[in-house]
Amino acid sequence: MEKFKKIIGKLILCLCEVAVGIVLFINPEGFTKMIVIGVGILFCVLGVLNAITYFSTEPEEAALSQQLTKGLISLAVGIFLVYKADWIVRSFMPITVFYGIAALLTGILKLQWTVDMIRLKRGMWQTTGIAAVLSIILAIVIFSSPFKVRQTLWTFTAIALILTGVVDGVSAILSQREPKFTIE
Repeated sequence: MEKFKKIIGKLILCLCEVAVGIVLFINPEGFTKMIVIGVGILFCVLGVLNAITYFSTEPEEAALSQQLTKGLISLAVGIFLVYKADWIVRSFMPITVFYGIAALLTGILKLQWTVDMIRLKRGMWQTTGIAAVLSIILAIVIFSSPFKVRQTLWTFTAIALILTGVVDGVSAILSQREPKFTIE
């Protein structure tokens, strides 16, 4: 049970990665639209909170903070994102950059895990290293955007996310076993 507690965060990340890959594979535009709407809702909440903060602060301090302006701008951006999510998804290929950033950050995190496993003289660090390299390659492919068709890029991203999530999950589970060999 103690070993399971140590890897729960890694397993949750792996499951999320596989789930995002599956949803992205099934309905990339719908998933991306959900993300855009989610970000829009966050902007709306932030806008309302800024406005509330403005009106609940002393007038002199509120005038200096410009919370009302920040709130109204956040609210406007949020409303635009929520109501124009379809247009944004269809019009802006750079949204895939979001997936590239997520893949790059995940790859860097996996690289950290690999180096940790090597320094701790654990076996099975190679599978985590392979997953790190796959995630970083995925990010490079997305950033260089060699595909002209958005659907192809999303399919490639979905497959890569599923594969790296599975490899990471297997690696996380196997890394908790006592190493049969150590790195010298």
